Amino acid sequence: MKSILDPTFRYTASLNTDLKKTFARIRREHHNDADRAVQATAEALVNVRRLSERQR
Repeated sequence: MKSILDPTFRYTASLNTDLKKTFARIRREHHNDADRAVQATAEALVNVRRLSERQR
C-alpha cells in the first residue's frame, strides 16, 4: 500500500472508484501470488534431491 507521502501516489476520489474492479484486481493478484508459490514449490521438489540419491 502506498503512503500519501510517496511521490507516485495519486489520490482518487471515492466517486471515481469502482469497488467491483478493485476487488477483482485484488483477487487476480492474490491468485497470481498463489500460483507462483505453487510453481516455486514444484520447482523446488524437482531440483532438490535426497542426500542418499546425490551420493550415488
